Amino acid sequence: MENAIADVIEKLADYVEATETEKQAALEQERTKHVAAIQDKISATTGEDLSEELVSKLSEVDPSILEAIEKLAGSNDDVSLGRPSTKRASTTPLSKEEAVKLAEDRLVDFCVSS
Repeated sequence: MENAIADVIEKLADYVEATETEKQAALEQERTKHVAAIQDKISATTGEDLSEELVSKLSEVDPSILEAIEKLAGSNDDVSLGRPSTKRASTTPLSKEEAVKLAEDRLVDFCVSS
């Protein structure tokens, strides 16, 4: 009976090890694919190759982060970092009188609300 339990535990350990090995191999393959794509895009854009140290560091990064870097590395599109504020309805600059009146109104509103 003890031998049967030991055999089951050993087979389970072998299965877990094989599964983990497959996962790690797939993860490494995905990383390698992304790093190669990043290298190609940066080389095409700048004309320079990535250093071995940088490639080594990139090879250790999570594939989802590598995917984001890959998108940015070869993107010719403008990346939106924000947009103009829409606090003011008017797009025309205020005159001095309008600016003074607005400041006075804000001060009065602040004093009344406090």
